[in-house]
Amino acid sequence: MRLFMISLIFISSSSFSLPLENLSAGLTTDIPIGKVDGLILRINIALPARQNKTLSPVMVFIHGGGLIKGDKSKFNKHLEKMAKRGVVAASVMYRLAPEYRFPAAIEDVKSAIRFLKAHSEAFNLDPNRIIVSGISAGGYLATMVGVTGNAEGFDDHGIYPNYDASVRAVIAYSGSLADFRRKEYQDFVLVERFANSEQIDKQVALAAISPITYLDKLDPPFFLVHGTADNVVPVQMTRDFALELKNSGHEFEYIEVEGGEHSLSHSRPKQAKAVFKASMAFFKKHAFVEQIQPR
Repeated sequence: MRLFMISLIFISSSSFSLPLENLSAGLTTDIPIGKVDGLILRINIALPARQNKTLSPVMVFIHGGGLIKGDKSKFNKHLEKMAKRGVVAASVMYRLAPEYRFPAAIEDVKSAIRFLKAHSEAFNLDPNRIIVSGISAGGYLATMVGVTGNAEGFDDHGIYPNYDASVRAVIAYSGSLADFRRKEYQDFVLVERFANSEQIDKQVALAAISPITYLDKLDPPFFLVHGTADNVVPVQMTRDFALELKNSGHEFEYIEVEGGEHSLSHSRPKQAKAVFKASMAFFKKHAFVEQIQPR
């Protein structure tokens, strides 16, 4: 693994200026994107070889871990595989709960999106073709980033504030996509870990962490996956969100894996491969990536 070593040049309140145009094809890890609450946010990026002048689409991976653990490096092999297929691939860091509650993790992923757009020329990427993907808590964050692309109330912390954090599409596996205002979901673990404990009005705090609160017609298409035997995140959460998408006429694809548990690759490996193939077809469709090289 090749580490990215460079002196940091601090500018404004949170952003860094780096000679990113010098990055070569392949994986570069721990690139700093900005500073929040004394913590430097970092991103891993894999760049394809520049065989032509066509701008590359982007896949951003968001790790799971219940919002309390996990690391962006788990996707490094995926990043390298995607880069070999002509995609700029990245995995992002975010502040963890319960030390950092809503909206910290969402703001951090949005900061990473803005970082990529701000350096689109250096990375030879198309800022209008960024797709976010995540599993479990990562699926929740990917969905929240998707529905809040045009929402107010999320601090940019001075990290590339002149760029928006909207994305082209969302891929979410086994995400906690509930309307947490509903009685049956108010005691779910994500509420305990992530909801703003300083918010006096509980319903306001629950609405703030619920994807449905922000959903509108300007939001991107969604690819949703959930196993029917998931004992960590109830499948009904994704069913409810998919129903909201359907009722609003929103573009989406939803796949349920019969007997699938929280980890589809472990519980239903054969079906998981089929679902992955479908997710890549969704990616190609919405990233318009005809130039991606076949496996």
